[in-house]
Amino acid sequence: MKFKITILCAIGALALSACSPPSQPTRDIQPAVEQVSTTPGIAVSDAWAAATPGGATVGAGYMTIANNGPADTLVRVSSPRAPSVELHEMSMDGDIMRMRPVANFTVPADGVVSLTPSGFHLMFIDLSAPFVAGETVQVTLTFERAGVVEVDMPVRNRTASENNVSHEHH
Repeated sequence: MKFKITILCAIGALALSACSPPSQPTRDIQPAVEQVSTTPGIAVSDAWAAATPGGATVGAGYMTIANNGPADTLVRVSSPRAPSVELHEMSMDGDIMRMRPVANFTVPADGVVSLTPSGFHLMFIDLSAPFVAGETVQVTLTFERAGVVEVDMPVRNRTASENNVSHEHH
């Protein structure tokens, strides 16, 4: 009886392996993320700029910056759409929302920094023309280690929750 069970198990295993697809080299499975731009160590995704009303002289931009290498510092941002692009940080001081420029910020080793309407973000100063939904704004990020990362930021209208964040420039 033991011999019959062993034979039946062996036949079952062979039948299952015959139904399996041919073996493929193993790969790491990554979640689907829209990649805007990558550089060794740095990956930028979910980049976008907020549409601005006609006559606006400032605009805002957002993105997610992932770093799969050692800590790296974003030291400069530029764009052909504005003579100055500043890194800003939004914070709450009691009931008052404050925005201030920051010289740089560090993306930690194997970490992520999200630029959002309520935190770090980009401010485009003295826009040459308003940002219009559907167009693309080119931005150059310069990191201390990774160097230059080019990013195309689609312009879109803010969602209702994003409209609750004011971007007055002081």
